[in-house]
Amino acid sequence: MDYNIKIEEGKHRYGYMKGIVDHFRWYALVHKEETEYGIDPMNLESGWGRITRLCIYKDVVEFGGSPYAPTRNMRRYIYANYKREWDILSKNHIHMVKELINYLERIYSLKLVK
Repeated sequence: MDYNIKIEEGKHRYGYMKGIVDHFRWYALVHKEETEYGIDPMNLESGWGRITRLCIYKDVVEFGGSPYAPTRNMRRYIYANYKREWDILSKNHIHMVKELINYLERIYSLKLVK
């Protein structure tokens, strides 16, 4: 399945990138070289890869309270969270995570060649 992946424009300091994949937001830390604690793009396990931080999430605004005192709450639903190892990896979103990781690996490799 092809996902609509976009990288937000602007300066990306120290390999920190963020963007949108379909209706989700994401941010990642992508290194120039593979590291031993990066995400292995082949099997998504902690191993040799360029991405050492990845979070895919969706922010949802919920309205509640009474009509006289309305409240607005922001909730962040996290579908994938990697920080040297997986804290959260939703089984329903593995294909999206894998496609995003492969996309970032390819894009970052192309930038290094330029």
